[in-house]
Amino acid sequence: MTDTQSDLQSNPLLDPVRLPILKMAAMSVVACVAIGFVGGWIATTKGQVMSDGVWSIGAVFPGIILTLMTLNMLPARAAGLWAVPVLAGTMIRAGLVIVIGFGIFLTFGPSKNIFLMTLLMSVLAVLVIDVMTVLSLIKVVAEKSVVDNSVEQASEMLAPEVQA
Repeated sequence: MTDTQSDLQSNPLLDPVRLPILKMAAMSVVACVAIGFVGGWIATTKGQVMSDGVWSIGAVFPGIILTLMTLNMLPARAAGLWAVPVLAGTMIRAGLVIVIGFGIFLTFGPSKNIFLMTLLMSVLAVLVIDVMTVLSLIKVVAEKSVVDNSVEQASEMLAPEVQA
């Protein structure tokens, strides 16, 4: 085995990790519910009904569930390699939410401005949560790598003194 192969195998940045799916799901659900209720509150201040904003929750939840279940089925991979599957999941979620939202809009007829505002804000909030989760995962792994390398360098520096 060459030195390069040995370095790659011992590099913590390349260790496979899993996405924190439950944390992502919890943050996404809380954000979407909050946005839906704020949208409903805005609708009531304009003389419309609360459900005009709350319908967006029903359009976004299936997208959240489907994409996070799909991401959970993927095998563990290096932290940096999660960016593409998460972005693909976000794009699929956005398409799914638009289709479901259009169906809700045609079926129940909520106020166009309030419904679309809450729907798009919910999709944007979940996108931010997804991106921040991947970035924090990369940061945690990178910090672990720095600490591990520092300990390894310190032990190498002390090793000659111990041998003497």
